[in-house]
Amino acid sequence: MTILEKRISNIIIVASFFLNSFFSKAQNNSNTVTVTLKEVVLNSPKTSSTLSELPLAVSFQEVEQYQNIFQQITLQDYLRVVPGLFTQNANNYAQDLRVSLRGFGARSAFGIRGVKIIVDGIPETTPDGQGQIDNIPLGLIKNLEILRGPSASLYGNASGGVIYLNTIDYIEGKNFQFRTRLGAFGLQSYQLTGSVKNDKTTALIHANRLLTDGFRNNSGLEQNLFNLKIKHKSNPSSKIQFQMNFTDSPRAEDAGGITLEDSEEDRSQARQRNLDYDTYESVNHFKIGLNWDKNWTDKLILSTYGFYSFRDFYGKLPFENGGIIDLTRNYFGLGSRLNYKIGKNDLQVAAELLNQSDQRDRYLNILGSQGSISFSQKEKFQNLSFSILDELKLGKLFFRLSLRYDDMRLGTDGFSQDQFYQVVNPSLGVSLELAPYQYLYANFSTSFETPALSELSANPSGSEGFNLELSPSEAISYELGWKGQWQKFKIESNLFLIESSNEILPYELEEFPGRSFYRNTGATKRYGLEVTALYKYAKWDASLSVTQAKYLFKDSNNNLGNALPGIPNSQIFLQLGYTLTNSLQFLLSAEHIGDLFADNSNAVKVESFRRVRFQIGKTLNFDKLEISFSGGINNLFNEQYFDNIRLNAFGRRYYEPAPGRNAYLGLQIGI
Repeated sequence: MTILEKRISNIIIVASFFLNSFFSKAQNNSNTVTVTLKEVVLNSPKTSSTLSELPLAVSFQEVEQYQNIFQQITLQDYLRVVPGLFTQNANNYAQDLRVSLRGFGARSAFGIRGVKIIVDGIPETTPDGQGQIDNIPLGLIKNLEILRGPSASLYGNASGGVIYLNTIDYIEGKNFQFRTRLGAFGLQSYQLTGSVKNDKTTALIHANRLLTDGFRNNSGLEQNLFNLKIKHKSNPSSKIQFQMNFTDSPRAEDAGGITLEDSEEDRSQARQRNLDYDTYESVNHFKIGLNWDKNWTDKLILSTYGFYSFRDFYGKLPFENGGIIDLTRNYFGLGSRLNYKIGKNDLQVAAELLNQSDQRDRYLNILGSQGSISFSQKEKFQNLSFSILDELKLGKLFFRLSLRYDDMRLGTDGFSQDQFYQVVNPSLGVSLELAPYQYLYANFSTSFETPALSELSANPSGSEGFNLELSPSEAISYELGWKGQWQKFKIESNLFLIESSNEILPYELEEFPGRSFYRNTGATKRYGLEVTALYKYAKWDASLSVTQAKYLFKDSNNNLGNALPGIPNSQIFLQLGYTLTNSLQFLLSAEHIGDLFADNSNAVKVESFRRVRFQIGKTLNFDKLEISFSGGINNLFNEQYFDNIRLNAFGRRYYEPAPGRNAYLGLQIGI
């Protein structure tokens, strides 16, 4: 960390813990300022408690205000402001966005691990903990809720954190909307949305086509997405929500990792082996989900959901033996929770059943052509859970206790080699109201994470069956925080400590270059400070988030005291926005990402970087017609940084370069 970074971090640490007394005094001494606050009730904690009183670190991100000017290509753009959250791989559409929350999920070679993804109450994460977000309609996102920290007592397996997305029910004031984005590297995005609304029902239909050549060679994408959402309230006490999603992505290319020397020679080049073996993926994804909420009485509420998902995946990797993967996945889930208010208690009991079935076939990849089958295996994962949650208000104290039991069974080919896990995960939190809208809180929680089926099937011996040497990881978390909110200003600061065992991390073998294997690497210790602040004045709003943390090995094959790879120790995000009666908008954001390491031994250090983005939009209204123009410049100062770091990659091919300065233009028409 540089001297400047240390000074900035120290100033923020001291300031955040003294702001409480300062603003409390200001509030008490002022007779002219009236506090008018909009309290937020969240979906992700599964109760009706407000954001302020919850003894949890929760980020609530409202995005509707600036959706018109967002590029809407990657979920990364919606998550940057969240402290403790780090994203990579936004430009490798074959491997998908990688997300880590306080270190959970950092191991992922592709997609998301260790962090639960929920969209409109339906899980996007599979029962074994794999999260894919290529089927999420970014243009429909209304807001996001992020639970920062282990949440297994609420969401079970692989819940080191939770990202809960809520989408819009209808187009505000319009029936139809067309939206397009054109930009660098052949970017073309076309969206068409229609909605209807009456007193009891809303219906929204959405289609999106996305094309891009990508910044690097062999990094293009073609994707088609369809989304349907219907909400119906049959009476004041009963409502039902139906959603359907279909995604067809015939080609998402993988440029691969290259060496530092290669990136200095040509940042846009692909790894030659990836070109030789024609590396890409093709995906068809279908999801259907149903939510039903019933208020039997003022004190008794039932919430039930069910879903089914199908995913057909075909991918090519840059090696011959098993270099082509053909995966067919079916998974479904059913869950119910019953909330009952007893005096000052808000009690909840819940049950959930999840089932996943994967047919995984591998073929020889003969320089891009499919050869004979080399591996065929059916894999299954079943999860049955029961949980109880209780919230109690006693004066200025708020208590929250939850407990969840998970019974998991996984195996191959009809469970011939079954593995069983029975786990109980508790959590306990308490908050104290210091003054109106100011809370001090503390919590304790745990998490449990089985290896994903794709990780278990990556057997370094080359044989069928699971890698039986790979075990689940566990973690215990402690947190202390403070929240304060005033008329125009909101701040939250918290300290966390997480200790884990059997941490899972990827590595590569010489005989399978470009393929990830996994092993347990011992215990880790993670601790740090997170600060987030929001200020609004007239037409202006400003956001700040800071993360200063350490993620360390405690005992791991001579890696004692080393930093966990792939996670920066420091992050700073600052955003300034302006909105003039919804007709003129702009956003200016700046981000600092600290140093990180590419390997367990910390022999390869990746330098810190900064990136700046500017976005602007203008809306014109003509009676019933609304036209919006927008544009943006990404990486405004042309910083040379890496979009992704492949952890413990063989041959020092850690690096996936990010694009330099690039721009896009947008048009939106609403009727």
